[in-house]
Amino acid sequence: MLKLAFTSCACLQVYRQQPVWDWIAQERPDHLVLLGDCVYLDIATTPIPQDMLLDEFAQHLYARYSAQLLQPSLRTLCQQLGPNRVHAIWDDHDFLWDDANGAELAGHPAHREKIAMSSAFFTVFRRCLQGAPWPATYRDAVFWQADAVLATPSIALEPDIWLHLSDGRSARTHKGWPRPEAQRALLGSAQRSLLGQRIEAAPEALHLLASGSTLSAWRRYPADWQWLLDVSASRRVLVLSGDIHRNETDAFFTNGRFPLHEATSSGAAIKDTVVIGKPRRNFGLLQVDPDQVQWRLFSHRDEEAPKRRTLSRATMLPA
Repeated sequence: MLKLAFTSCACLQVYRQQPVWDWIAQERPDHLVLLGDCVYLDIATTPIPQDMLLDEFAQHLYARYSAQLLQPSLRTLCQQLGPNRVHAIWDDHDFLWDDANGAELAGHPAHREKIAMSSAFFTVFRRCLQGAPWPATYRDAVFWQADAVLATPSIALEPDIWLHLSDGRSARTHKGWPRPEAQRALLGSAQRSLLGQRIEAAPEALHLLASGSTLSAWRRYPADWQWLLDVSASRRVLVLSGDIHRNETDAFFTNGRFPLHEATSSGAAIKDTVVIGKPRRNFGLLQVDPDQVQWRLFSHRDEEAPKRRTLSRATMLPA
Protein backbone atom coordinates (compact mmCIF):
# COMPACT_ATOMS: atom_id res chain seq x y z
CA MET A 1 0.00 0.00 0.00
CA LEU A 2 1.18 3.53 -0.80
CA LYS A 3 0.37 6.35 1.61
CA LEU A 4 0.83 9.93 0.47
CA ALA A 5 0.22 13.14 2.44
CA PHE A 6 -0.67 16.38 0.66
CA THR A 7 -1.34 19.97 1.65
CA SER A 8 -0.71 23.57 0.60
CA CYS A 9 -0.50 27.14 1.85
CA ALA A 10 1.94 27.55 4.75
CA CYS A 11 2.82 31.10 5.80
CA LEU A 12 5.58 31.41 8.36
CA GLN A 13 4.75 35.11 8.81
CA VAL A 14 1.31 34.07 10.13
CA TYR A 15 2.27 30.90 12.05
CA ARG A 16 5.84 30.21 13.09
CA GLN A 17 4.62 27.07 14.84
CA GLN A 18 3.25 24.65 12.24
CA PRO A 19 1.97 21.50 13.98
CA VAL A 20 0.48 20.16 10.75
CA TRP A 21 3.91 18.72 9.88
CA ASP A 22 4.00 16.84 13.20
CA TRP A 23 0.53 15.43 12.56
CA ILE A 24 1.55 14.28 9.10
CA ALA A 25 4.72 12.70 10.50
CA GLN A 26 2.63 10.68 12.97
CA GLU A 27 0.73 9.17 10.02
CA ARG A 28 4.05 7.91 8.60
CA PRO A 29 3.35 8.53 4.91
CA ASP A 30 5.61 7.27 2.15
CA HIS A 31 5.53 10.63 0.35
CA LEU A 32 4.59 14.26 0.97
CA VAL A 33 3.31 16.56 -1.79
CA LEU A 34 3.29 20.34 -1.26
CA LEU A 35 0.68 21.85 -3.57
CA GLY A 36 1.81 25.46 -3.80
CA ASP A 37 2.15 28.58 -1.67
CA CYS A 38 5.00 26.92 0.19
CA VAL A 39 6.18 30.41 1.11
CA TYR A 40 4.43 33.77 0.82
CA LEU A 41 6.70 36.26 -0.93
CA ASP A 42 4.17 39.11 -0.80
CA ILE A 43 3.04 38.95 2.86
CA ALA A 44 4.44 41.21 5.61
CA THR A 45 7.15 42.80 3.49
CA THR A 46 8.09 46.36 2.55
CA PRO A 47 8.70 47.10 -0.24
CA ILE A 48 6.45 44.61 -1.98
CA PRO A 49 8.11 42.22 -4.49
CA GLN A 50 6.71 44.16 -7.47
CA ASP A 51 8.79 47.17 -6.42
CA MET A 52 12.02 45.38 -5.48
CA LEU A 53 15.18 45.61 -7.55
CA LEU A 54 16.58 42.24 -8.58
CA ASP A 55 19.28 42.04 -5.90
CA GLU A 56 16.75 42.98 -3.21
CA PHE A 57 14.33 40.40 -4.59
CA ALA A 58 17.04 37.73 -4.40
CA GLN A 59 17.74 38.55 -0.76
CA HIS A 60 14.01 38.40 -0.02
CA LEU A 61 13.64 34.99 -1.68
CA TYR A 62 16.65 33.68 0.17
CA ALA A 63 15.29 34.80 3.54
CA ARG A 64 11.80 33.38 2.97
CA TYR A 65 12.96 29.97 1.71
CA SER A 66 15.69 29.70 4.35
CA ALA A 67 13.17 30.33 7.11
CA GLN A 68 10.65 27.76 5.84
CA LEU A 69 13.33 25.10 5.35
CA LEU A 70 14.44 25.69 8.95
CA GLN A 71 10.92 25.44 10.38
CA PRO A 72 11.53 22.69 12.95
CA SER A 73 8.49 20.50 12.32
CA LEU A 74 8.82 20.59 8.54
CA ARG A 75 12.54 19.95 8.76
CA THR A 76 11.97 16.90 10.98
CA LEU A 77 9.29 15.54 8.64
CA CYS A 78 11.54 15.90 5.59
CA GLN A 79 14.36 14.10 7.42
CA GLN A 80 11.96 11.34 8.44
CA LEU A 81 10.81 10.84 4.85
CA GLY A 82 14.29 10.97 3.31
CA PRO A 83 15.45 11.50 -0.28
CA ASN A 84 13.00 11.44 -3.19
CA ARG A 85 9.98 11.45 -0.88
CA VAL A 86 9.06 15.16 -0.69
CA HIS A 87 7.66 16.79 -3.83
CA ALA A 88 6.56 20.38 -4.37
CA ILE A 89 4.89 22.64 -6.91
CA TRP A 90 4.38 26.37 -6.70
CA ASP A 91 1.43 28.70 -6.92
CA ASP A 92 1.15 32.47 -7.17
CA HIS A 93 2.62 33.42 -3.78
CA ASP A 94 5.85 31.50 -4.37
CA PHE A 95 5.90 32.31 -8.09
CA LEU A 96 5.85 36.09 -7.60
CA TRP A 97 2.80 37.53 -5.81
CA ASP A 98 -0.96 37.17 -5.49
CA ASP A 99 -2.65 36.23 -8.80
CA ALA A 100 0.60 36.66 -10.77
CA ASN A 101 0.37 35.20 -14.27
CA GLY A 102 3.59 34.44 -16.13
CA ALA A 103 2.27 34.98 -19.64
CA GLU A 104 1.14 38.49 -18.72
CA LEU A 105 4.31 39.46 -16.85
CA ALA A 106 7.01 37.92 -19.04
CA GLY A 107 6.84 40.87 -21.44
CA HIS A 108 8.02 43.23 -18.70
CA PRO A 109 11.86 43.04 -18.51
CA ALA A 110 12.12 43.51 -14.74
CA HIS A 111 9.41 40.96 -14.01
CA ARG A 112 10.88 38.52 -16.55
CA GLU A 113 14.12 38.56 -14.54
CA LYS A 114 12.17 37.90 -11.36
CA ILE A 115 10.37 34.92 -12.94
CA ALA A 116 13.74 33.36 -13.82
CA MET A 117 15.05 34.00 -10.33
CA SER A 118 11.94 32.54 -8.70
CA SER A 119 12.29 29.48 -10.94
CA ALA A 120 15.88 29.01 -9.81
CA PHE A 121 15.05 29.45 -6.14
CA PHE A 122 12.12 27.04 -6.24
CA THR A 123 14.26 24.46 -8.04
CA VAL A 124 16.84 24.63 -5.24
CA PHE A 125 14.06 24.58 -2.62
CA ARG A 126 12.81 21.31 -4.11
CA ARG A 127 16.28 19.79 -3.82
CA CYS A 128 16.61 20.90 -0.22
CA LEU A 129 13.29 19.34 0.73
CA GLN A 130 14.92 16.11 -0.48
CA GLY A 131 17.94 16.65 1.75
CA ALA A 132 20.37 18.67 -0.36
CA PRO A 133 22.24 21.50 1.43
CA TRP A 134 20.86 25.03 1.14
CA PRO A 135 23.42 27.42 -0.42
CA ALA A 136 25.30 29.60 2.06
CA THR A 137 24.40 32.89 0.37
CA TYR A 138 21.85 34.43 -1.95
CA ARG A 139 24.75 35.29 -4.25
CA ASP A 140 25.35 31.64 -5.08
CA ALA A 141 25.45 31.23 -8.86
CA VAL A 142 22.72 28.58 -8.74
CA PHE A 143 20.19 31.35 -8.08
CA TRP A 144 21.40 33.73 -10.80
CA GLN A 145 20.41 31.94 -13.99
CA ALA A 146 18.75 34.21 -16.51
CA ASP A 147 17.32 31.23 -18.41
CA ALA A 148 16.04 29.26 -15.38
CA VAL A 149 12.74 27.45 -15.98
CA LEU A 150 10.90 25.36 -13.41
CA ALA A 151 10.78 21.69 -14.41
CA THR A 152 7.54 19.71 -14.50
CA PRO A 153 8.71 16.18 -13.74
CA SER A 154 6.64 13.01 -13.72
CA ILE A 155 7.68 10.61 -10.96
CA ALA A 156 6.94 6.91 -10.67
CA LEU A 157 5.97 6.52 -7.00
CA GLU A 158 5.27 2.86 -7.80
CA PRO A 159 5.48 1.15 -11.20
CA ASP A 160 1.75 1.80 -11.69
CA ILE A 161 1.32 5.06 -9.71
CA TRP A 162 2.62 8.27 -11.28
CA LEU A 163 2.86 11.74 -9.78
CA HIS A 164 2.91 14.64 -12.26
CA LEU A 165 4.16 17.99 -10.92
CA SER A 166 2.53 20.72 -12.97
CA ASP A 167 3.39 24.41 -13.32
CA GLY A 168 0.21 26.46 -13.30
CA ARG A 169 1.89 29.88 -13.29
CA SER A 170 4.67 30.28 -15.87
CA ALA A 171 2.43 30.07 -18.94
CA ARG A 172 -0.76 31.28 -17.27
CA THR A 173 -2.80 34.12 -18.72
CA HIS A 174 -5.54 36.22 -17.18
CA LYS A 175 -8.65 34.10 -16.60
CA GLY A 176 -11.26 36.44 -18.03
CA TRP A 177 -12.14 39.61 -19.87
CA PRO A 178 -10.57 41.24 -21.85
CA ARG A 179 -8.72 38.08 -22.92
CA PRO A 180 -10.95 35.91 -25.14
CA GLU A 181 -11.54 32.33 -24.03
CA ALA A 182 -9.56 30.92 -26.97
CA GLN A 183 -6.46 32.82 -25.83
CA ARG A 184 -6.57 31.80 -22.17
CA ALA A 185 -4.05 29.30 -20.84
CA LEU A 186 -3.35 27.74 -17.46
CA LEU A 187 -0.73 25.09 -18.25
CA GLY A 188 -0.26 26.15 -21.86
CA SER A 189 -0.08 23.94 -24.95
CA ALA A 190 3.54 22.83 -24.52
CA GLN A 191 3.02 21.57 -20.97
CA ARG A 192 -0.30 19.94 -21.87
CA SER A 193 1.39 18.06 -24.69
CA LEU A 194 4.25 16.84 -22.49
CA LEU A 195 1.97 15.74 -19.65
CA GLY A 196 -0.38 14.08 -22.10
CA GLN A 197 2.44 12.00 -23.56
CA ARG A 198 3.56 10.86 -20.12
CA ILE A 199 0.06 9.88 -19.08
CA GLU A 200 -0.59 8.04 -22.32
CA ALA A 201 2.67 6.11 -21.85
CA ALA A 202 1.26 4.39 -18.73
CA PRO A 203 -2.31 3.53 -19.76
CA GLU A 204 -3.17 1.27 -16.79
CA ALA A 205 -1.54 3.40 -14.08
CA LEU A 206 -3.13 5.71 -11.54
CA HIS A 207 -2.07 9.26 -12.44
CA LEU A 208 -1.88 11.88 -9.67
CA LEU A 209 -1.77 15.40 -11.13
CA ALA A 210 -0.49 17.98 -8.63
CA SER A 211 -2.13 21.35 -9.28
CA GLY A 212 -1.86 24.61 -7.38
CA SER A 213 -5.31 25.61 -8.62
CA THR A 214 -8.55 23.74 -8.01
CA LEU A 215 -10.54 22.43 -10.94
CA SER A 216 -13.07 25.19 -10.34
CA ALA A 217 -10.34 27.58 -11.50
CA TRP A 218 -9.38 25.30 -14.40
CA ARG A 219 -12.86 25.71 -15.84
CA ARG A 220 -12.07 29.36 -16.58
CA TYR A 221 -9.47 28.11 -19.08
CA PRO A 222 -11.44 26.15 -21.70
CA ALA A 223 -8.50 24.63 -23.62
CA ASP A 224 -6.82 23.30 -20.49
CA TRP A 225 -10.09 22.10 -18.99
CA GLN A 226 -11.14 20.21 -22.11
CA TRP A 227 -7.69 18.68 -22.41
CA LEU A 228 -7.93 17.38 -18.85
CA LEU A 229 -11.40 15.93 -19.42
CA ASP A 230 -10.22 14.24 -22.62
CA VAL A 231 -7.17 12.71 -20.93
CA SER A 232 -9.20 11.56 -17.93
CA ALA A 233 -11.86 9.90 -20.06
CA SER A 234 -9.52 7.00 -20.85
CA ARG A 235 -6.98 7.17 -18.00
CA ARG A 236 -7.29 7.00 -14.22
CA VAL A 237 -6.63 10.58 -13.08
CA LEU A 238 -6.88 12.09 -9.61
CA VAL A 239 -6.04 15.78 -9.27
CA LEU A 240 -4.48 16.83 -5.97
CA SER A 241 -5.05 20.57 -5.56
CA GLY A 242 -4.60 23.42 -3.08
CA ASP A 243 -5.03 27.21 -2.96
CA ILE A 244 -8.46 27.74 -1.35
CA HIS A 245 -7.64 27.44 2.40
CA ARG A 246 -10.08 24.59 2.97
CA ASN A 247 -10.52 20.91 2.16
CA GLU A 248 -12.80 19.75 -0.65
CA THR A 249 -13.49 16.72 -2.79
CA ASP A 250 -15.13 16.63 -6.21
CA ALA A 251 -15.72 14.50 -9.30
CA PHE A 252 -16.57 15.28 -12.93
CA PHE A 253 -18.11 13.34 -15.78
CA THR A 254 -15.83 12.96 -18.81
CA ASN A 255 -18.16 11.12 -21.23
CA GLY A 256 -15.55 8.36 -21.27
CA ARG A 257 -14.49 5.22 -19.45
CA PHE A 258 -13.48 6.98 -16.22
CA PRO A 259 -14.63 10.06 -14.27
CA LEU A 260 -12.17 12.75 -13.23
CA HIS A 261 -11.59 13.08 -9.48
CA GLU A 262 -10.20 15.88 -7.31
CA ALA A 263 -9.00 15.97 -3.70
CA THR A 264 -8.16 19.43 -2.33
CA SER A 265 -6.25 20.15 0.86
CA SER A 266 -5.30 23.75 1.49
CA GLY A 267 -4.38 25.72 4.57
CA ALA A 268 -1.48 23.94 6.26
CA ALA A 269 -0.58 27.00 8.34
CA ILE A 270 -2.69 30.00 7.35
CA LYS A 271 -5.86 31.93 8.16
CA ASP A 272 -9.04 32.21 6.09
CA THR A 273 -7.71 35.14 4.08
CA VAL A 274 -4.00 34.51 4.77
CA VAL A 275 -3.66 36.96 7.69
CA ILE A 276 -7.28 37.45 8.83
CA GLY A 277 -9.90 34.97 9.98
CA LYS A 278 -9.96 31.51 11.49
CA PRO A 279 -6.76 29.46 11.67
CA ARG A 280 -6.42 26.71 9.09
CA ARG A 281 -4.32 23.60 9.72
CA ASN A 282 -5.39 21.17 7.00
CA PHE A 283 -3.86 18.16 5.29
CA GLY A 284 -4.93 15.15 3.28
CA LEU A 285 -3.93 11.47 3.22
CA LEU A 286 -4.19 9.35 0.09
CA GLN A 287 -3.94 5.56 0.37
CA VAL A 288 -3.64 3.34 -2.68
CA ASP A 289 -3.63 -0.44 -2.70
CA PRO A 290 -4.12 -2.89 -5.59
CA ASP A 291 -7.91 -2.67 -5.30
CA GLN A 292 -8.80 0.75 -3.90
CA VAL A 293 -7.98 4.45 -3.93
CA GLN A 294 -8.99 6.29 -0.77
CA TRP A 295 -8.41 9.79 0.52
CA ARG A 296 -9.18 11.39 3.86
CA LEU A 297 -9.06 15.10 4.64
CA PHE A 298 -8.14 16.52 8.04
CA SER A 299 -8.72 19.85 9.77
CA HIS A 300 -6.83 20.48 13.02
CA ARG A 301 -6.02 16.77 13.03
CA ASP A 302 -9.70 15.74 12.95
CA GLU A 303 -10.95 13.95 9.87
CA GLU A 304 -13.72 15.67 7.90
CA ALA A 305 -15.56 12.38 7.48
CA PRO A 306 -18.14 13.48 4.85
CA LYS A 307 -15.28 14.28 2.48
CA ARG A 308 -13.74 10.80 2.61
CA ARG A 309 -13.83 8.94 -0.68
CA THR A 310 -13.12 5.28 -1.44
CA LEU A 311 -12.93 4.27 -5.10
CA SER A 312 -12.48 1.04 -6.94
CA ARG A 313 -9.09 1.29 -8.56
CA ALA A 314 -10.35 -0.68 -11.54
CA THR A 315 -13.27 1.60 -12.37
CA MET A 316 -12.53 4.82 -10.41
CA LEU A 317 -16.12 4.62 -9.18
CA PRO A 318 -17.20 4.51 -5.52
CA ALA A 319 -16.26 1.18 -3.97
